[in-house]
Amino acid sequence: MKNNILKTAIAVLFGTFLLASCVDDFKVGDAFLEKAPGVAVNADSIFSRAEYARAYLWEAYNKLYTPHNSNLEYYTMDVCPVDALSDCIQSRLGWGDMKELWYPGNYNASWSSGWDRSRMDFTKIWAPIRNCWNFIENVERVPDMSADEKSRLQAEAKILIATFYYSLFRHVGGLPIIDHAYLPTEEYNAPRASVEETVDFMVKLLDEAAATPSLPFSIPKAEVGQWAGRLTKGSALGFKAKVLLYAASPLFNDNEPYSREEPQDAVDSLQVWYGGYKPELWQRCLEACEDFFSQNASNGNPFQLIQPNGNTEADYMAAFRQAYWTRGNSEKIIEVHTRTYADEWGDQQPINVMHQGAYCPTVEFMEMFPMADGKNFTGMNIYNTDNPNNVDIFENRDPRMYETLLTPKKGRRWQNYAQIEVWQGGNIEDAMGWYYTSMMGNGIGPYKWCLDFWNLGVDPVQFSILRMGEMHLIYAEALAETGNLTKACDEVDKVRARVGLGKIAVMNPTLNLTTNKANLINEILRERAIELGFEENRFLDMCRRKLADKFTTPLHGIKIYRKDGGGKLQEGEPYPTAFKYETYVYTDGARAWWKPGFFTPKWYLQALPIPEINKGYGLTQNPGW
Repeated sequence: MKNNILKTAIAVLFGTFLLASCVDDFKVGDAFLEKAPGVAVNADSIFSRAEYARAYLWEAYNKLYTPHNSNLEYYTMDVCPVDALSDCIQSRLGWGDMKELWYPGNYNASWSSGWDRSRMDFTKIWAPIRNCWNFIENVERVPDMSADEKSRLQAEAKILIATFYYSLFRHVGGLPIIDHAYLPTEEYNAPRASVEETVDFMVKLLDEAAATPSLPFSIPKAEVGQWAGRLTKGSALGFKAKVLLYAASPLFNDNEPYSREEPQDAVDSLQVWYGGYKPELWQRCLEACEDFFSQNASNGNPFQLIQPNGNTEADYMAAFRQAYWTRGNSEKIIEVHTRTYADEWGDQQPINVMHQGAYCPTVEFMEMFPMADGKNFTGMNIYNTDNPNNVDIFENRDPRMYETLLTPKKGRRWQNYAQIEVWQGGNIEDAMGWYYTSMMGNGIGPYKWCLDFWNLGVDPVQFSILRMGEMHLIYAEALAETGNLTKACDEVDKVRARVGLGKIAVMNPTLNLTTNKANLINEILRERAIELGFEENRFLDMCRRKLADKFTTPLHGIKIYRKDGGGKLQEGEPYPTAFKYETYVYTDGARAWWKPGFFTPKWYLQALPIPEINKGYGLTQNPGW
């Protein structure tokens, strides 16, 4: 009977924790170790059978970072997206932390504790890290598991630990190094490590995982249906490049620390920088990229960009959607499966808050998308004029714009509308209720992730920690930083070609991208913003590159008017061909950063929680907090 109780309990957990499963109705985490009626569930029990041990590791997978949360695992800033601090999104969510705390400039170290209102909760990664080490140290005890499977699962656990570390490292810098599972009787002695030590620790874990013979380079096609989302050697190699990209960037790797504000303890201890500029970090990032692509090729290129089935705009949009949305395809290097389907009202992030205004795109983001031929957008001179030549600024643009943003477009369907009218007085204002007033509050709306809302409950929820589109752009940035600008352009072009854009250097000759490194870096960052829009990269790119001007420049919304003064289209009325575009600086939710002298570099990293510092185990506060 006792064995049946334990088997039933862990069998439920096994089914619940499986990568594509829903976990909302089950107790997870430390509850796994609570005693079930009549049986003690402890390490001896968990590692007594292979099925129990696997279930324990699957639960660690369930803690992979994703901003698309339903179980509040990474519930930060009152469900506002981190990119609402970037130049791509201006949140209009009235009850979110953006308008209440961040935009007014009221965030401080006291908000980093309790109900977390920071960019990333400092406390959330340590339990899954502990559980991964517990698995690594105890899986050898499992009697009915092969040696190859044990080593493979240990390698997967090491990659998991590296991802947990990275998710917090990018927001705070150096972290305590937890390199084993602490026993209850063991004295905790893990002070905050330097940036270099933290990066080397992540890289060491990834190198050890990649060197494990039983860890496959990728999930075989025949097993994707069951095991899509499991970590692989390709995951370890690719993620190593991503870690080193952040480490090599100017935030941590420069001649001066990013901030000279007090306190300077973290600066003096090299916990927020390398202590000087180290060009070899870019070389390490480059070599990590080359290692990934070389081994990918030698394994038959299982990881590759999703390609369009034709050369129409619809084909390009479909390929891009598969790249970011669809699970288990060649694009995904590390993907997160937290549950099966999105629910408009059950999922706060991003679905629910998206139509309440948390993801309102800015004009600046719209302008980043080039024209359909690959030339950069140059229509800004039309704003706030009568538009005498009747230029449609939304026509013939990068297909990714239409998959990312809800803009005026002839023939575009949305919800139950055969033709949406994204202008003042158009039908979009009446779409399914009050919340679309907020969703379209900046004049254009979000489309990526929410699509037209009819897809909710149809396709699984998807989030990629790393996919091939980003991998090529990491490689491009490392190439540019190490002097190979021509090859860097080639890598960018591979991403652009998926949606039919021309070669970036050819289509923008005045930028001299094969000889002007600064211009090329700017274009790579722009391409990252476009390709990875709403995937939680833009704000972090602005931080790691220390783009102060992007933080201090006021952002804009847009009002679109029919030049004939009309509103909704009447039955049989043709689509209008003449519009006026009125841009304006945000006053509702104006950011304190836009005030002269308010923004300082301290904002590149967040504060550490004061209660954790006061525990006395060696944490230091970041500069300015």
